Amino acid sequence: MLATLSKFINLNDLNIVGVIKKEDYEIYNLLTIKKKANKISIISKQTFENFETLTKTADKKLPIIIVAEGKGVLNKEIDFENEADLNWQKNIDYNAIYYTDLKGTRSNFISFCRKNIIDETINKFQKNGFQVVDVYIGSFLAALLNNVLKKEVLLSNDLRLEFENEKLLRFTKQSEEVTINYQIGEETISNIFLPLYGAIIHFFVKQKEVSKTINAHLSSEELIYKKAFSFLGIFMLISFLSSLLISYFMIQYYGTKNTELNLQTVYSNQSYQLILDLETQKEKKINILKESGVLSSKFLTYYGYEIIKSIPGNISLNELNIIPLQEEYKENKKAFFDNKMVIIKGETFQESSFNKWLEDLKKMDWLQRFEIISLKKDKKNKSIFEIKITLKNV
Repeated sequence: MLATLSKFINLNDLNIVGVIKKEDYEIYNLLTIKKKANKISIISKQTFENFETLTKTADKKLPIIIVAEGKGVLNKEIDFENEADLNWQKNIDYNAIYYTDLKGTRSNFISFCRKNIIDETINKFQKNGFQVVDVYIGSFLAALLNNVLKKEVLLSNDLRLEFENEKLLRFTKQSEEVTINYQIGEETISNIFLPLYGAIIHFFVKQKEVSKTINAHLSSEELIYKKAFSFLGIFMLISFLSSLLISYFMIQYYGTKNTELNLQTVYSNQSYQLILDLETQKEKKINILKESGVLSSKFLTYYGYEIIKSIPGNISLNELNIIPLQEEYKENKKAFFDNKMVIIKGETFQESSFNKWLEDLKKMDWLQRFEIISLKKDKKNKSIFEIKITLKNV
């Protein structure tokens, strides 16, 4: 389902925030980008000297990627031919750190930081309403841009990166602050923002020479599902409100016609007969509306909203059919709706959540009863179910 949604819903507008820790303060570099097809355009580049100003300025509707640099972030080259470096790498406790690793010509270049420092930074952003989708450590990812820049020496924030055949060979830390601008296509970007641009390149492309800490709690999947359900809810609401509005105007229109024809009965029997014909048409249309459930004491969107709202996150909804047809529709034959019925189909790996959800359904005051039509498991131990709900007083 996620693969299908990703074809229509993409995270193409992003904020990348570079958090540079100093001795007693932090600097925040904000890079806002928009991706269209294979082109990444920079919308804005801003620098903030405190978190409060960043919070007031940044668009919290956009997902953000954090790039941590500065104090607390260590950069190390691991030489493939140096046994001490290889032993050091084997003894790393990856559960205690966040890291980003880039494979170079003869070495691995790793930037890492204690886990609690990054977790505190993530929590600070989330508590202030930001949607964090990923975290990168250090400035080495600017090396991904050298395929385009083709430099022997590249400055990435305060690191001096040296290359051989466009692969990272070695690095040194700059003692003085230097600002150099680089031209990437139509965009001009300084060495301060270069690590942020490198992070967004990896976020979209996922180069095999880069490895990093994966935080299971940070994912773009949740945002995709939120957008999908938001679009679905808006579409359903507009559809049903449009139907209701059309029905209202139809009733008003034929009501007005009925009044006009009543006045004309004074003059001729023909006018009177015409009024009777119009009233018959009106009754047919009202009956159709009643059978379809549009004139229910509750809007159809009410049941849809209540059901969707009650479903836990680990249950996937495949079908929600409110007031279905009683039988297969055939041309030139009147369609009858089962206006007290709701059919739900879905799947889940969590039987306990499924059972808890069924218990919650029993508490709905508009539900008369429900039946489990089918409940089976596939080869992956996924439960696939179909439930029929009977409504009260529709």
